Amino acid sequence: MRAPPPVDYPSVLSRPWRGVLSLLVGASMASLVAWVLPRIGVHDGAGLPGGWSDVLADPVAQAGLALATGGVACIVAWLSRASGAASQRTLRWDGQDWVLADGPGGRPDQRGDAALMLDLGPWMLVRFLPTAAARGGVAGFGAGTWLPLTLAGDFARWAALRGALWNWRAGRAAGRP
Repeated sequence: MRAPPPVDYPSVLSRPWRGVLSLLVGASMASLVAWVLPRIGVHDGAGLPGGWSDVLADPVAQAGLALATGGVACIVAWLSRASGAASQRTLRWDGQDWVLADGPGGRPDQRGDAALMLDLGPWMLVRFLPTAAARGGVAGFGAGTWLPLTLAGDFARWAALRGALWNWRAGRAAGRP
């Protein structure tokens, strides 16, 4: 069986993807607040009907809620800025091996294995595992890189990438045909 043709494709966090991540962070914060506030009211002796209004009327609870929300907003902004520089990577199939190029901080290109984890048609999630980690050298938490790939109007490269991901077999250590 012939190997799929060479292709490279950028992995960039698009606006819809960033929007989904923002919604997830917001929903997790809202659920945390919705879970914590009634418990504060019960443990402070305000477990009577109207406990929510009593808790929200307390200036100390308001200040704590504002500090927690501000802290989470600062952390999310910092993480967004830090990941923005590292978010653009290029996944390249050269006909024999997968290469992850344009690493953050000027890291050299990495050779390794790419695994298609989720395929939704115009959106894919790919896990790239460097060769050293794939062969048992540095495996562990954080050894892999997750790449969200979206169809950006280049149908020919998208089809070639999908073909390479679907038809490529695991690395040489696993006995690629």
